[in-house]
Amino acid sequence: MAAPPIEPNVPEQDKNADKLTLRLSADNRKVLEWIASRYGNITLSEAVRRALGTEKFLLEQKEKGASILIQESDGRVKEIVFR
Repeated sequence: MAAPPIEPNVPEQDKNADKLTLRLSADNRKVLEWIASRYGNITLSEAVRRALGTEKFLLEQKEKGASILIQESDGRVKEIVFR
């Protein structure tokens, strides 16, 4: 049996990944494209992976009782409250 063809330009982590199809509103697609552009024009799939990683990290920290804080450019500190 022949080996499966190697897909060109497919990142290593994608070769054994499950394929998922999403339906996004036009606004949500624009947000995803905006996120991708901020990382140097990564793929939309990579933008989703990074967003999931960020969400996972924030939820884990919340479950541990941590506070998520941001510091404004003027030095003020604000707590991010997730509902």
